[in-house]
Amino acid sequence: MRRVSPQDRIGRIAGVFTFVGLLVDVPAAGRARDGADVLLALAGMEDGPAVILAALLLMLGERAQLEYTREMVFVRVQLEPSDLRGLPPHAVLLLKRGRRGGFLLPLDPRGARIPLGFLPRPVRDSLEARSVVGTAHP
Repeated sequence: MRRVSPQDRIGRIAGVFTFVGLLVDVPAAGRARDGADVLLALAGMEDGPAVILAALLLMLGERAQLEYTREMVFVRVQLEPSDLRGLPPHAVLLLKRGRRGGFLLPLDPRGARIPLGFLPRPVRDSLEARSVVGTAHP
């Protein structure tokens, strides 16, 4: 993280997101290698990646929160309008409705090949049905 400028929030978020995705994609060979494997075992393979990602983002000072849906658990990070220009073109944001509206970047850390800002269509549809968030491309 030292190589990423403190002003590059999207770069820091992407770096931690990639780290957790790679960590999850390289399973331990039947025994715990380090504390991350122990944490994954305690939190479970379903929730563990999101728990680790949220903890690391919070440690970096980000406004990250776990979001539970019927289909999965993921992390959402609150963004500022100035952060939007750093997002990849495929990212789909969650739009927080209400007085405290804003932009939320969804992060699904269950594997290294899941792109930044991507959620499966059933999850996005479920979130929109709750009337809590909408979706938009930056």
